[in-house]
Amino acid sequence: MVEANHTFKMRSENGPTHRGILRTVILIELCVLMTGSILARSSAKENPVIHPLTVDQVVERMTRMNLERSEALRSYSSVRVYHLELKGIVHQSADMVAKMTYHWPDQKEFTIISESGSELMRNRVLKAILAAEKEAMQKENRERTALNMNNYDLSLAGVDGSPQPRYYVLEAKPKAKNKFLFKGKAWVDARDFAVARIEAEPAKNPSWWTKKNDITYTYQKLGDFWLPAHTESITEVRIFGHTVLDIEYKDYHLIETRELQTYLKDEQHPQQ
Repeated sequence: MVEANHTFKMRSENGPTHRGILRTVILIELCVLMTGSILARSSAKENPVIHPLTVDQVVERMTRMNLERSEALRSYSSVRVYHLELKGIVHQSADMVAKMTYHWPDQKEFTIISESGSELMRNRVLKAILAAEKEAMQKENRERTALNMNNYDLSLAGVDGSPQPRYYVLEAKPKAKNKFLFKGKAWVDARDFAVARIEAEPAKNPSWWTKKNDITYTYQKLGDFWLPAHTESITEVRIFGHTVLDIEYKDYHLIETRELQTYLKDEQHPQQ
């Protein structure tokens, strides 16, 4: 009797224990399933699958936003730091610091703060860059050199970023040999539809002495506007070697601006 009672007692104790373990396992499985489902929905909500735009859509939005930013940025100033170096048969360099003030729609004023190094390089190259930049601001030149379908054959070379695009990479081939046009690639910010980077060479060789000219432009966002940050130009020069031009853009001051009409916020990545 004692043994039988002992056996019964053990079964009675073990019965509820197994049932409790079973219930616990089922609850854990349900929690895992529910958590997985919630995380899946949360991930889908936080990181939706974005369908990249077509090249026509990217260019259309970029053109509109460039026009809007151009109209809104009425006046600003910045400091330009130029360094030019010739490496080859001879080694010479030149430096110049200039303040640039822009007034809408097409006026740029340059004040040279300091200059040093080769006088020939300063006068024939660095000061020529200032003159060319002022010339490029003329309305006719701006219209002929704008990054759009009128001046370039544009194609979509790729999309950086996943699942949401960060940059659209455009392949640009100029339709004319204009000294202000380029051939290469442009990285367009997928949120603001502004050019963030360009890697290119001039559409027209500026001189017989120049064999190859690789230029990289990078831009920075200041408030609602994208403005130059850095330029590097490496030029192969016949006989002499090569030159390296480095331009740093700093100390920006937005003097007068207007509010942007950010109408692209909700339509920039429509589902297709």
